[in-house]
Amino acid sequence: MNKRANFEVVLKSSIRKQILEKLKALSRIEKMQQSKAIEQQLKSTLTDELGLWVAYKNLSDEPEIQWDQVSTDIRWAFPKIKNDTLEFYKDSEMFTKSELGFAEPISGTRVGLDEIQGCILPGLAFDKKGYRLGRGKGFYDRALSEYKGTKIGVCFKTSLWTPLWTSLCEELPHEPHDVRCDQIVTENQIFKVMEV
Repeated sequence: MNKRANFEVVLKSSIRKQILEKLKALSRIEKMQQSKAIEQQLKSTLTDELGLWVAYKNLSDEPEIQWDQVSTDIRWAFPKIKNDTLEFYKDSEMFTKSELGFAEPISGTRVGLDEIQGCILPGLAFDKKGYRLGRGKGFYDRALSEYKGTKIGVCFKTSLWTPLWTSLCEELPHEPHDVRCDQIVTENQIFKVMEV
């Protein structure tokens, strides 16, 4: 690993730690209220969408979305860890806790990326170019490296990293393999990312 790449990894780790501390400070009620507002923003954003979309089952510091409330016209697929990457399953009714702590499907039908119209990705932070700061394991980056469909990032406003915690930052540290989102949704903002 070269010095620049090592610096990026260290900086990402530092930002990740700061954001997780801010998220832990949110009360359960604040998270519920903000999650409901994000759910409404997603409903507005996806109002004309159909087909199969990737969603997620939240961790405690991610927005908790009731996907059936976002759209009844969209069929939802959920990620499952398999061989150091993610696979996606539709028609899932049963879930179990994954090695990372989120609920993953144990039922349903596996789908390929070519069947998916869009993906909704949780993140700890995003920048104005759509780069996502996740948990540092690279699962979404590996799984979606060749995916050309719509990618929408979601996070609490608290997660929009800047030194002053006021808005999306201009640029998070990122590496060449990091997947970019097309839009970022928070409880009070739908942001279309800048072209690079």
